[in-house]
Amino acid sequence: MNVLNAVRRSLPLCNSAASASAAVLALCYPAITAAQEVDITGYVEHTLQINYTSSVKEQLIDASKLRIDFANSSVDGLEFRANINMIVNHATIAYDVSGYLPDAVVADLALAGVPAEFELDRHRTYLDNAYISWDIGSARIRAGKQQLSWGPAYSFNPTDLFHQKNILDPTYEKEGVAALRFDYTWGVGGRLATIVAPRQNLETTGYAVRLGTHIGSIGYDLAVTLHQVTDSTSLDPTTFAPVTQRRRATGLEFSGELMGLGVWMEGNYNSMEVEENFTRVAAGFDYTLEGGLYLMAEGLYNGRAEYGSPYPTHDWLANLMFGEPIGRWWILGGVRKDLSDLAIGSMYVFTSPDGSAMLNPRIDVSIAQNAELAVFGGITVGKDDGVFPAGLYSMIARATVYF
Repeated sequence: MNVLNAVRRSLPLCNSAASASAAVLALCYPAITAAQEVDITGYVEHTLQINYTSSVKEQLIDASKLRIDFANSSVDGLEFRANINMIVNHATIAYDVSGYLPDAVVADLALAGVPAEFELDRHRTYLDNAYISWDIGSARIRAGKQQLSWGPAYSFNPTDLFHQKNILDPTYEKEGVAALRFDYTWGVGGRLATIVAPRQNLETTGYAVRLGTHIGSIGYDLAVTLHQVTDSTSLDPTTFAPVTQRRRATGLEFSGELMGLGVWMEGNYNSMEVEENFTRVAAGFDYTLEGGLYLMAEGLYNGRAEYGSPYPTHDWLANLMFGEPIGRWWILGGVRKDLSDLAIGSMYVFTSPDGSAMLNPRIDVSIAQNAELAVFGGITVGKDDGVFPAGLYSMIARATVYF
């Protein structure tokens, strides 16, 4: 079996067992049948992506997606929401990543007999989110496949151990996680959230707690987070097989305003069962000028990675498979501006102390009241074996029509 495919299909941090998903659907069924009305919405989306490197030349990804959302609520505080995604890849499904990797990493993979490619699913239909919420005064219980994202950072969230981001498109939707969640709110900004994400047994199940509040005297939102999950986002340096281990994380996050600047920070200390313990911190600020020009900057410290290049091969594979960042540091700078009433332009730049960088231009256009077009991409420059190896040119066009 292709090792890259095996790693790509390995269990996520807190994926539920099939029995847990079946139980959630069993809970959902009575809510659907008893409902007087179910709202059905969604969208049709088409994505065309072209990647070019000097070694692999151009590669094309051409995909269509249909998302159907179901929603129903009752006067008793019960709510059911779900969505089904259907994705079809029309072009070649074999994807060669060697052009994205440094030459030394490609050579290591060849020496180990690991092809530098993976296959996309030709057809994929899956339940993205499906949950029941029950509001009881200031408390809410939610059961099912749902979003568990935490943290105010833009490019990477150290305090979110359930989802991963694509740094070219960090705000795009992420697949839900099957979990039982309890929230209790009070006052202004006070919230206690507890999460149980089932796996094969109680020992491997994921647990998380977030206690947050708003401190009115200084105008900041502050939260403490605790996680205990089964982690499989690192690879063995010799076999490249996923390392499964318990991971305990204690985190802190805050956001607010300082001298007219919006500021945020989130970070955690990770105690690992197998590998060395590490710290991750993301912090940034933003500001909007009078003319409407939006400016932002954000930095990431990643104590899990090596200080400088060349970075080890298993770290590159973990980056491809799990979205784990390469290198100890990166800095993100960005600008955004309304180009017209219907178009927004932006430019984000990722830089690393190792001498590499990635440019991420983007244009979002409202085509009609229920249709939009996003065109964005990535261009890497600088050091060939840096965090962002030079010579990658990627362009993505995504058209979406809502109904």
